[in-house]
Amino acid sequence: MKGKVKVIVDGVPYEVEVEELGVGKFKVSFEGESYEVEAKDLGIPMGALQAPAQTVSVPSTPVAVPSAPSAAPVEVPTAPAPTAAGEGVVTAPMPGKILKILVREGDQVKVGQGLLILEAMKMENEIPSPKDGAVKRILVKEGDTVDTGQALIELG
Repeated sequence: MKGKVKVIVDGVPYEVEVEELGVGKFKVSFEGESYEVEAKDLGIPMGALQAPAQTVSVPSTPVAVPSAPSAAPVEVPTAPAPTAAGEGVVTAPMPGKILKILVREGDQVKVGQGLLILEAMKMENEIPSPKDGAVKRILVKEGDTVDTGQALIELG
């Protein structure tokens, strides 16, 4: 899986290309340079993303062995993406701290517009609006610590 992702480092937004190399490992390319990074402490046990190891005994004479069904690939998110807990509720894609709220109740927002900045794993992540609408309620305040899936903003 390969795609472009917007990240914010020290308040400066960057667009980087991210390619998944394996479970929790990624190649991040920016301005002609590439870096291999590893995602840790996502709030999900990394073992849950890996297929269990299988032990196979091999007899000395060839025998037809049925192949085990292969596990479906598990996609690890490469960027925070808001999810809706209910109709129009934007939730935290990962645990972190609310650094800045970019909108006010009553504001009209467009899909992709930044709603707030969530600091997680020492990175600032802009949480975008998943749809056009109005900000009905802001359910967090700057400085709050949030968990994955916690409701942040309600859109109407």
